Amino acid sequence: KKPKGDSKVQLGSTVKLKNDGKSKEFQVVGTVEADPLNGKISDESPIGQALLGKKLGEEVEIVTPAETTKYKITEIS
Repeated sequence: KKPKGDSKVQLGSTVKLKNDGKSKEFQVVGTVEADPLNGKISDESPIGQALLGKKLGEEVEIVTPAETTKYKITEIS
């Protein structure tokens, strides 16, 4: 079981993000398991890189071709 509370985003973490009522959930996985359409993002992808090492309550900037959005990390499990 993973530590709760002050844990950081790491490989295998499921991260919930919130911004202006929009929420997203990602699981950070290895490149082989990556499946972005199902929320599984590679640790080597831009979003994965942005999330790794972040703590609960920290803001993270998610850059997509359409937009750049700041999200707050609301849960790490």
